Parts: sequence; C-alpha cells; structure tokens
Amino acid sequence: MQPQNWNNAVIQNLQDMIITQADRNIFLRQSQKLKVLLTIPPKERTDEHIKQISVLVQSVKFISRYREKPYYNELCRNLYVKTFQQRKTIFKQGDTGTCFYVILSGLVKIYADEPTCFSGYFKKREVAVLGKGNCFGEIALFFGSQRTATVIAESDCDLLMLDKDVFQKYIQGDSEDLDLQSTNLKDVRRFLNTVQQFSLFTPEEIAQISTKCHKQIHQQQTILLKQGVVPKQLFIIKKGRVRVIKKIEVGYQYYELDELESGTVFGDHACLTDCKSEYTYITSIASEIIHLNGFDLKQYVSQDKLDKYVESIHFYPESETLFKMQIEDLQWKQYKKQIVQNVVNDKLNSRGFDRRMRLPELRYKLLDAPDQQIYQRAFVLQQSCRTPQHKQLFRREIESLRNQISPKRMKRFEQNYL
Repeated sequence: MQPQNWNNAVIQNLQDMIITQADRNIFLRQSQKLKVLLTIPPKERTDEHIKQISVLVQSVKFISRYREKPYYNELCRNLYVKTFQQRKTIFKQGDTGTCFYVILSGLVKIYADEPTCFSGYFKKREVAVLGKGNCFGEIALFFGSQRTATVIAESDCDLLMLDKDVFQKYIQGDSEDLDLQSTNLKDVRRFLNTVQQFSLFTPEEIAQISTKCHKQIHQQQTILLKQGVVPKQLFIIKKGRVRVIKKIEVGYQYYELDELESGTVFGDHACLTDCKSEYTYITSIASEIIHLNGFDLKQYVSQDKLDKYVESIHFYPESETLFKMQIEDLQWKQYKKQIVQNVVNDKLNSRGFDRRMRLPELRYKLLDAPDQQIYQRAFVLQQSCRTPQHKQLFRREIESLRNQISPKRMKRFEQNYL
C-alpha cells in the first residue's frame, strides 16, 4: 500500500507542476503581449488595441476592480509600462509625485528615512514589500505633496503607470480612493483618525503620518520609556494598557499615577520639546503599540499646530504634591483599618455579659475621614486618567462587612460613614 500511495503522490505532484508550468507560460506570453501593446502611444491606440489591453490587464488585482466602471477603457488607453532593473530606485522620499504605479511583475521594497544621532544623516527603515497587483505612489498624488517614502526594485520588475493628471481625473475621484493603500496602512490610518489627541490634524496630515508609523507588540512589564530619557519617538496604544509611574525625589519612592488605555498617546511632550521624560511607562499587559518618530510628525504637521498640540497636553501633579498624596494614602488606609475594627468591636460588645467580661472595654467611635483636598486639587486631568480610588469609600470592605454583621448594624454603619 505504501509504494502505491507514494507513486500516486508523485504522479499528482507532476500533474500540479505541469499545470503550474502551463499557467506560468500563459502568464509570460500575456505579459509580453501586454508590454508590446502598451508601447503604442495612447493617441495611436485603436479600439482593437484597447479591447486587447482591457482583457489582459484584468489579471492584475488593482486594475480588475475598475472593469465595471464606465471609464475603464480610458484607463486602459492611458496605461503604459516601464521596466526597472533590480536595485534600481523608482523614486526617493521627498521627490515630487508625478506618477502612480501598479506592479505587473516582480517585487519592490518601500523604505522610510529615519534620522540618526548625527545631524543631517538618515538611515533607511524597511516599511513593506509589494508584489504583483499591488500599487504605490498614491499619497503624493492625493494630496499634492512630496513622496513620503523611497521605493527600490527588489528584483527586475515591470510597472504599469498612470500619469498624475489621468490618476486625478479617474482614480482620485473614486469613492474608494484611499482604499488603494495596503491593509496594514489602512488599519493604522483609520485608527489614528479615532485618536482624540490627533483631532487637531487634518485627514491629509493623518494619511501622511500613517505612512511613518510602525506597530509593535510588547510583552507584559516591558519598559517603553524611562523617566529621565529624551525620547526620539512618541507612542500610541492601539491595544492593551500602559502604567504611568513617577519616581519621587522626596523619599525616593515610586508612585503609580495612571493606567492608560487604547487610543492614548504618551511620550509626546518630551519628544516634541526635546526634553527628558518626567515619567516611566510600563505595559500592564501584552500591548500593541504604534511608534511614530517625532521627526516625521514635524515634517508633515505645521509648527503652529504642533504648538497647539503641546499646549493641550495634560500633566500629572508635581513631586511635592505626590509626596503629600502618599501621606494621605497612608492616612486613608489607617482610617479604613480603624473603621472596620470599630464595627468588629461593636459586634463583640453585643455578644453578651460573659463575653464582655473577658474583653477590654470596647466602644463604637465615630472617625473623621482624612483630608482629601490634595486629591481634589491634583487630579483635575483629562477623562482618560482614572480617579483615585481613595475618593470612593472602600467597597470591598463594605461587602465583606455585609456578610458578617446584622442588617441593623450595617444600616447604622452606612448612616455614619456613607
């Protein structure tokens, strides 16, 4: 049985290879024919030429989505092809956008310039690899801006091209224009549009910024930014939670200020003002974080808007205030401990004469809650910041008491303290 099964597998593999090879030969012949047709100048193309081109380009993913459009034949009339050899630069970041590209065959890599520690020097970071049917170069044409990335041919490749005026006439007016972007880029762009801190920016600025973002998953308890470090990038929480911690010089203790959730930007003030971070940021759980270099943000957003953005950033209390809050925290814990002990003592005193004779005299005393003025003064922050739990009475202790004492005593307790 085993040899027969093995023979069947070999035969099946040979058949698959024959089919694959046949498909590949057909594709190569069609590609060659299409390249020949596209060398004919647009004005000289006959209706028969357009018909053949329209059939051949239907195998290209991007072009095929327009075959039901009334202007599909006009697109086919204005398409032309250009071949780029391996490692050839198609365009550079900062160039003026003049063409839109669709990959007919081959691979291209997209790179973004990143500043280095040496002023005026940049390094290239790989952003994406695109293959047959993918398109690129649309951002600069949509917004009339410079190229936001450098594109280099990873292999010999043939690119279908549309000039800027044709693109803006037929493609840019389409309701699905921004869907030309890759799935990852669309996801980042849509998410940035929901970030409250970025509401000052226009959709065009958001679209350009999104090309410079890169997502990264960080495990629990990962330090993203340390207090005292000057960050070169800012961070946006896409999924997960991040704790904000500050080291207090008075007493050299750490104070947890906040726990940030999805949609929150942090490290932005220190990044945009080139100053040291006043806080340490640590992931509470595994989190997906978007990183955005401050250099890129300054490239695509005007200085006036960045100044307004910096002014809108909220700050946490100063170290001295935090130290006083820590003292209040200890006072509050002691208050909770005393008030619970009061209720327990009252319960013991009600058990009878014999029981009381064996215990010291215990009486029910009313206690004054610690002063909360510092908390009320210090935590006037944005809505994303959590309210200190000390401003609410200790719910866990109350639920525990409910199960231990009578309803009558619980009612008296609530009248005195709630």
